[in-house]
Amino acid sequence: VSAMLQVLLPLHQELDRGPSTRREQEFHATFGRDLAEAHNLVKEYMRLTTSNGGEIPTQGGAARQNAEAETALNHAWDLYYSVFRRINKQLPSLTTLELSHCSPALLQAHNLELGVPGSYRVDGSYVKIERFIPSVQVITSKQRPRKIVLRGGDGKDYVFLLKGHEDLRQDERVMQLFGLVNALLARDRRTNNYDLNIQRYTISPLSHNAGVVGWVPHCDTFHSLVKDYRESKRIQLNMENREMLKLCPDYDQLTTMQKVEIFSEALDLTTGKGDDLYEVLWTKSTNSEEWLERRTKFTRSLAVMSMVGYILGLGDRHPSNLMLDQISGRVLHIDFGDCFEVAMHRE
Repeated sequence: VSAMLQVLLPLHQELDRGPSTRREQEFHATFGRDLAEAHNLVKEYMRLTTSNGGEIPTQGGAARQNAEAETALNHAWDLYYSVFRRINKQLPSLTTLELSHCSPALLQAHNLELGVPGSYRVDGSYVKIERFIPSVQVITSKQRPRKIVLRGGDGKDYVFLLKGHEDLRQDERVMQLFGLVNALLARDRRTNNYDLNIQRYTISPLSHNAGVVGWVPHCDTFHSLVKDYRESKRIQLNMENREMLKLCPDYDQLTTMQKVEIFSEALDLTTGKGDDLYEVLWTKSTNSEEWLERRTKFTRSLAVMSMVGYILGLGDRHPSNLMLDQISGRVLHIDFGDCFEVAMHRE
């Protein structure tokens, strides 16, 4: 309960200051009454719990201290849950935001001295932010990041993904490491001749739980590419998993080598035999020469990143964290939260 109150009370303090934008006014008008009632019930719970020298529980399973206080807290929780369900119901329809409604100050910001993230050069030059494009797209993923567009002083538009509830400081350090690796590969004559490098993008942390990530155009995740391909061929997305469970229902109890054997056998039984990405590269190429160039860049970029990822102890490499540049064919990695073999030691 104590940890819950540490999160809720600062949020109520923000609400008590009153709305400052049109979006906040709409939120306050829709949910303000229920949240104010819930806040009063929380304060009543705190008063009843501490009035006789009691303490607010710091962990679950604590003994009941005051039936009236517990009733107040349960009523408050019901109100919070009701607000949560109503907000959750509205979220799928929220696909765009207007800066005039949610951040007028950002909309009015023009000709800033602040540079576009990632545009700073060694000689001190950089592209200044001229203004922010008024419309912001909301990406319909789990964390619902915002796709923002900055107009630079050079007249070009720079697209970024504004991410919340995520610490991007380690991702920034990883991207700096990739820059060092690229410099080493370019300096060596043997590797320079083979165009070996890691595709990088801008990562700028704004705080410990928010930041902006450069938008890489013409890229899709492996998961999205395989899903679209299989849907076009009417192949089940989880066909391999179905075949593995048919071959061995207790698959999770097997050793690593046994799992590899079952997977290989299941792969031979499936339509296409796991050649989805091969087919994607072929179907998206206009001619054989373009296909060969893309295949070569795919192979080389995958090899370089596999070596660097091994040195870095990079984990959490699933199809949604691997992207394919559909123009060049290069493999692009995202989400570097699991480094230094942390995924191997996670319970």
